[in-house]
Amino acid sequence: SIYVTVLLLTEVLDWTQLFPWVENECNLPSFTFGYADRNGPHMWKLQYPDSNGSNQSPINITTQLAVVVQPSEPLQWIGYDKGPLSMTIMNNENNVIINTVWSSLNRPYIQGGCLTNIYDLCSMVFHWGQSHEEGSEHTLDYVRYPMELQVWHIKRGFNSLLEAIEAKENDGILIVSFFFQITNADNPYLDHIVTNLWRIIQPGAKVYVPPFPLIWIFPTFQKDYYTYSGSFTQPPCSEIVTWILYPEPIAISPSQVK
Repeated sequence: SIYVTVLLLTEVLDWTQLFPWVENECNLPSFTFGYADRNGPHMWKLQYPDSNGSNQSPINITTQLAVVVQPSEPLQWIGYDKGPLSMTIMNNENNVIINTVWSSLNRPYIQGGCLTNIYDLCSMVFHWGQSHEEGSEHTLDYVRYPMELQVWHIKRGFNSLLEAIEAKENDGILIVSFFFQITNADNPYLDHIVTNLWRIIQPGAKVYVPPFPLIWIFPTFQKDYYTYSGSFTQPPCSEIVTWILYPEPIAISPSQVK
């Protein structure tokens, strides 16, 4: 039937072949590193000297020591309530990454608040650990959450994530982080991701999933957040990242984290 055909096309078609002009260049560049003794963080500085810098991420946010700043305007999230043309979920061996393709007019972006530039959406990266007591890269008052979602953006004017990295501007990248907290009930808004994880068990695996609005995954807040200037949390560890951390965790069940 026509209905079945449409569903099959949504599932298997590489939409970037139909819309080659709208694919944003936001795939995370590949750098050689690991977490074992021979190539772990203590060895990164030998190949990536930025990892020995003074503004490295992640950090702990001590809430009582945070300086309260009232920005002249709230954060503005434009286009996050719309769905992309296509969406993929990929296993890059260390994380699960969501990449999206947008028309040139509908690509989501953030402005306002603590930001002095406009930042266009790139990718979304999930970090989680082996237990419910570890997983997030950042900590809040030394509490580590079971999962952290990092939403990557590049400053408008750069054509790709790699270009922003090579420019070495200290505000070239914006990453917005969300924590996840274990609850008894499943989070139905995460089903679109969780139900497809079995398809990307092998490192390097990538699957197309039916697109959905990004506000299904995370809230678009306007105020009450933490921000600091830092770096990528893995090589090349460039200190060009403005971090925004939202302290209110998103609910997720134990079965969804596994």
